[in-house]
Amino acid sequence: MTDAELYKKCQEYGGNARMWSRKFAALLPEVEKRRLYLKYGFYSIYEFAAKLSGMGRSTVDEVLRTYKKVENKPLLKAEIEKQGWGKVRAVARLLPIESEEVLVNLVRTLPKNALEQTARELS
Repeated sequence: MTDAELYKKCQEYGGNARMWSRKFAALLPEVEKRRLYLKYGFYSIYEFAAKLSGMGRSTVDEVLRTYKKVENKPLLKAEIEKQGWGKVRAVARLLPIESEEVLVNLVRTLPKNALEQTARELS
């Protein structure tokens, strides 16, 4: 395998890992709601997330907190799976100020650092 082939595989696998991590995070609120982790012998949602995806306690807390902030905003909830919970978390505090459509557009077009700066400026 050449260096270029190895690098290409690293890019592919890394991109897939991020995609699957976002998809897993999107399932956590429903897992918590149903207490599914108990049914399968896990002590807590934290143990469930750690053993199945390697997700840490603080990340689980942030994912669940972000979902709670946007629970009545279906467009933003959908963006968590597509763009990641960190980007949605950055704009969630703007919900009382901006419309959901505007925030979704920001999440889709801006990188996370720019989102955080924009949120600070608008709040």
